[in-house]
Amino acid sequence: MREDRISVFRERLDKYLNLGINLLSLAIGCSVKVDLYDTLYPALSLVNNEIAKLNIEIQPREDVAVLRSNGDYSLVRRIYDISGNGVNKDELISINPLVALLLLQVHQSRASSPKEFASSIISLYRRLGSSPVRVRIGKGHSIVSTKEKAEFALIDFIGTKSGNEYLLANNDTIQIIDPTEDPGSYRQVATAVSNALNDLFIKGVYRGITIYPVYDAPIEDLREKLTRSFKEFSSKWDFQLNADVIQPRVNYLLMGATVVGTLDKEPPMFYDNIKAGFKILVTRSFGELSIISTYLTTHVDESIMDELERNVMSIEDLEKLKTKIMDSLSRPNIEIARVISKYLPEIGEAFREDEHIAATVDVSGPGIFVFKELAEQANVDVALYNISLISPEIAKFAAEHYIITDATAGTNGAIAIVASKDVIDSLIRDLRGIEDVQPMVIGEVMGRGSGKLFVPDYITRYITSKSLLMKLTMNIDVLRSLRRQQVRCEKVRVEARVLGNVQGVGFRPTLRRQALSLGLTGYVRNLLDGSVEVVAEGCKEDVMAFIEWIRSSPVGSVQTINYMIKQYYGEFNEFEIR
Repeated sequence: MREDRISVFRERLDKYLNLGINLLSLAIGCSVKVDLYDTLYPALSLVNNEIAKLNIEIQPREDVAVLRSNGDYSLVRRIYDISGNGVNKDELISINPLVALLLLQVHQSRASSPKEFASSIISLYRRLGSSPVRVRIGKGHSIVSTKEKAEFALIDFIGTKSGNEYLLANNDTIQIIDPTEDPGSYRQVATAVSNALNDLFIKGVYRGITIYPVYDAPIEDLREKLTRSFKEFSSKWDFQLNADVIQPRVNYLLMGATVVGTLDKEPPMFYDNIKAGFKILVTRSFGELSIISTYLTTHVDESIMDELERNVMSIEDLEKLKTKIMDSLSRPNIEIARVISKYLPEIGEAFREDEHIAATVDVSGPGIFVFKELAEQANVDVALYNISLISPEIAKFAAEHYIITDATAGTNGAIAIVASKDVIDSLIRDLRGIEDVQPMVIGEVMGRGSGKLFVPDYITRYITSKSLLMKLTMNIDVLRSLRRQQVRCEKVRVEARVLGNVQGVGFRPTLRRQALSLGLTGYVRNLLDGSVEVVAEGCKEDVMAFIEWIRSSPVGSVQTINYMIKQYYGEFNEFEIR
């Protein structure tokens, strides 16, 4: 059985190799991006002074360009070499863009050195910034290639006239997400485009969405297959597709999109209004890439597979988990966008903390470090008292074996929402019932500060990069203080019965770990009819987060969960398996 599995996987590797694609050299999902902390930010600091002298402007750090618009816009795509050769001043005057979205694909030798990366971008910026037209970079996205001749700079120039709504635009790309699937498959493309769309969704955009695909492949047949998958995805989800835009054509596997949509509300960018006591909600657990990367590694190195099966789970269970994740990743989060939009001010209205969402982020490539970026942007300190990973066991295994340096990272990941407690409580009610959504509160804002992110000390199980860990603050006293504050919360008891494939699949131990991470007490036990009984006590928001987590449990298959909220008894000292 194992031999057959590995044989099939190696046939897949050979299939990719015959296309000129070495799966083992490609980065999975969002890990294809140039490292923000070790390369990108240091590189920008090296060239900031020179950029300031050019007719170029880098917009404030957002994952999406936000423009006032009358609803009409133009998008012109140009592709240059990495140094910007081919940039035409007269053409820029003719295009007269309001904003530019920039995608750089650079060789790994440049991506590992801030100095090398800085030299690349400054050459491009000099050419862009020498035009009489002021070029505003609304979103920059940098990815790594392992092929020297696969470098390029893709720029989507967007123009629009100011009006009474907003136009939002984003670009994101990946090389591959699931190496066990054929290149160009629907789920690969659907995940790549959904990842780009997520940065629109987090702002409440769900109307007027157009997809401008970005893709490449080493052979024409594969490019045609990618085109078909883009068309299938757009048709299935009723998005407009502009398939006529030019593509890089450097013969290197790539898939993603520039996506544009409209918003008739004020976007959730009220960073100055974030204050102490605001809660942080995530729409589901995260850490997808550790699971996918571990699956890949175990099929390349049988000794890793042996250790995984001996200490964590069977390879069959890991495959089921990976498949479940891929189904989720390939589904766009548009229903969440509709809910977010409901909690935004009308255009021109002021933010009100009792009605509106203050800020949102996408928990994808940087994993929990998106909360660090949020804290810095809002000038607040943030504490996470629950790192809600899809599989803490796999995340820990992946980090221990250096499969991935940050096991909290993902692609098309959870959406995090910052708002007052009353708004969060209302959001949880509205988010329930959306497929794959399990809203839960994982932290809160401590107050104005210097952008610190306080995390539990067990985060070191999941992150091996010392430079990344230095960005975090592990202060157990702060987190204990937050938990003590929760003692004063409204406490309740939930009694639930879970039906489905929930026995003999590791459901109870996984459920217990999640309950403990939320600070709940109680028990879980199997019943003779094949169902599982759950009784839990704790803060109401944690109890409800627990129920939502059970609905989308990463193990087994939950068909139905029937539950009742009852009076809190304080009956238990811990959460146990019976």
